[in-house]
Amino acid sequence: MRITLIAVVLSAVLLTNPAFAQIDFDPAVNYVVGQNPSGVAVADFNGDLRPDMAVSSDAPDKVSILSNNGAGGFGAPVAVALGGGTAPHGVAAGDFDGDKDLDLAVVLKNDDSVQLLINTSGSFAAGALSVVNGLLPRDVVVGDLDQNGLPDVVTSNRDSNDVSVLLNDSGVLAGGVTYAAGQDPRGLALGHFNSDTFLDLAVSAHDSRQVSVLLNDGDGTFGAPIALSLGPDLRPEGVVAADLDRDGDMDIAASSSGDTLNRATVFLRTGAGVFAAPSSYPVAGLNPDGIVAGDFDVDGLTDLATADQDSAQVSVLRNLGAAVFAAPVGLPVGTTPGPLRASDLNGNGARDLVSANRDSSNVSVLVNRASALLFGDGFESGDTSAWSSSLPTP
Repeated sequence: MRITLIAVVLSAVLLTNPAFAQIDFDPAVNYVVGQNPSGVAVADFNGDLRPDMAVSSDAPDKVSILSNNGAGGFGAPVAVALGGGTAPHGVAAGDFDGDKDLDLAVVLKNDDSVQLLINTSGSFAAGALSVVNGLLPRDVVVGDLDQNGLPDVVTSNRDSNDVSVLLNDSGVLAGGVTYAAGQDPRGLALGHFNSDTFLDLAVSAHDSRQVSVLLNDGDGTFGAPIALSLGPDLRPEGVVAADLDRDGDMDIAASSSGDTLNRATVFLRTGAGVFAAPSSYPVAGLNPDGIVAGDFDVDGLTDLATADQDSAQVSVLRNLGAAVFAAPVGLPVGTTPGPLRASDLNGNGARDLVSANRDSSNVSVLVNRASALLFGDGFESGDTSAWSSSLPTP
């Protein structure tokens, strides 16, 4: 009993001691998915409790489903055809028809619409098509905005400078209701940014050099945007919501760039809908696009990662505490990475990374060598899920 207790205590120290925290990923494994992959969703589509991938691409226009083999690898893609010339872009997963299978919402950029792909035991078929009532939709996020138990859809519309909210009524998306969101809106994130229980929205308004925060009135309608300025030198691309300083409030981070600057910009929430002035941290590459949050070194703190388009790499920034971030670690991926996702692909308790790479027609999978698996009478040996009585080497 005493040995077991000591081991548990040491395990807890290991996971919270910065001396052991490190960024350590296997080299990227690339999967061909089609031309110009522009969107990626990671979720369990076949009910085996393993996260699979859905990737949009064009020529031909399709979504490719790649099933997880259980070890962080993926099988050959299965194509779900979409209309020719529709230019699918953002992809997000949600159970739109309430049957417990995760379906897909796909932005059709050239048609200014959202296509639902309905999942039946791992097989997808076209469902309802809904007009976003905005121009050139790009990104998409999914969440229950009106608390009716069904996921709704939000798109960012670059050419009409707004976002569209498509509420789900019994498995059918209503036509989009648009809300101003600043100039050239791109990335989207849902989070709780005030003191109520309703999901709010953060939008990266690229040409306005701001992140726009839209607070949910409680029924899936939104108020006027609150502008979080990045200053005159940075334009935001991707955006993510996470508790970065461990105070229980959702903060916001955006990938941003301008001239020679390439940054992850952080806004810490200080009150209901109120955020502190931004802090910016260099990324390892050029022109960051997608951004995700996750505890990549398994030390209990939420880190950040960006997809650096012009450097064919992903940058990972360790959180040193209080939302202060260390110098970035660059990890090579395919050419022109854009959308970036974080998920535990191999079940070891640590977040892995997936990037969709536009100009190499593939997705890159970076498996995290860290592990959050603990054993009451010992330690995991590396990321093998094997028991060891020896303290791991930092």
